[in-house]
Amino acid sequence: MTNTAIALYQFFSGFGLEAFVENNVPEEAQLPYITYQLTEPDWDDSQAMYARVWYRSTSFLAINAKVDEIRAAIGEGASIPTAGGAVYLSKGSPFAQYMPMEGDDTLKVVYLNIIIHAITT
Repeated sequence: MTNTAIALYQFFSGFGLEAFVENNVPEEAQLPYITYQLTEPDWDDSQAMYARVWYRSTSFLAINAKVDEIRAAIGEGASIPTAGGAVYLSKGSPFAQYMPMEGDDTLKVVYLNIIIHAITT
């Protein structure tokens, strides 16, 4: 699990934003940031996972640009090396969707549907 945790952190923190495991965001963290599900399928297996991109803005321009950047990085599939092999990320369908944030028009959140394939040991 450690190799996968490091690989996912390196991937999601590589977009110029802080990245945190879902439900582990420090109280002092400031938007924008990315949260992601920390999961590891069995060796040579796949499973769904998700990430969320969080922004505070009256516009969707910045968050859409960041989602486009993540989409491009995954492309047709992104292999992330680990000490024991690799994890492979691909886009689920639909890849991105807005999450409604009732009561706060400035909080923008996009849910990313990702498939993770473990080829680690």
